[in-house]
Amino acid sequence: MDDVIAISVVRDKGIYARLFNDNPNWKDCRLEAIDNTGRNDHIGVCYNRFIESIDLTKSAWLVFCHEDWELKEPVKRRLADIDKASLWGVIGAVTIRRYGFYAQWKLLGEIEESSKDGANAHRLGEKAAEGTQVDTFDCQALIVHASLIKSLDLRFDENLSFDLYVEDFCIAASEKGGVVSRILPLECRHWSGGNVLPRYKIQEEYLNNKWRSAKPYTGGSSLLLGGRAPWWWRFTVAAKKLLRGIMERK
Repeated sequence: MDDVIAISVVRDKGIYARLFNDNPNWKDCRLEAIDNTGRNDHIGVCYNRFIESIDLTKSAWLVFCHEDWELKEPVKRRLADIDKASLWGVIGAVTIRRYGFYAQWKLLGEIEESSKDGANAHRLGEKAAEGTQVDTFDCQALIVHASLIKSLDLRFDENLSFDLYVEDFCIAASEKGGVVSRILPLECRHWSGGNVLPRYKIQEEYLNNKWRSAKPYTGGSSLLLGGRAPWWWRFTVAAKKLLRGIMERK
């Protein structure tokens, strides 16, 4: 069975200890906590530094996950038989065409979500079968095999500080090697979420400029990422932005 390595960038050591060190669902897995309390490096910088530090020829699943992502079932056995040529995550986004012209945004994969103190606990997303294809994953968890990183020379974009670095990774894998992002249903809880900070829009604009010649993708907090979207998709996004602007002015 392949090794499983969980890589997290850590600033809150208390929550990491509770959700990782004290969590039996990480049994027989290697936990790599990257201390970011002093440097506050971009997450992609930290992840890339780890990738450069390991031997990618050794067969291992790499789980890049937030310090506040809680596994509620053993993970190692779930990774034993899944496709090593795909990316995997617990929740992701996709856009489908409805009524001939309407772009419907969907979150596939169901998780628990709450604030860090446990308030406002709720279910997020829609249940999806193992292997269901999405465009991109939320940054809370990305599962990728070391052999795929090596074969395509994949890395995280270090210009994306704390948002969209996983979405960009999914797009890069797709554009570079036709890699599919797939849902792995895991019982888990994300102890944060729901807030889109001002920096997100800046990083979204950067990502869209980077991939403006690529096919269109959907993000967990973005109706459209990349370029070359068909008219019905662009029409829906423009209409929703117009409506949002009207509502914000009221």
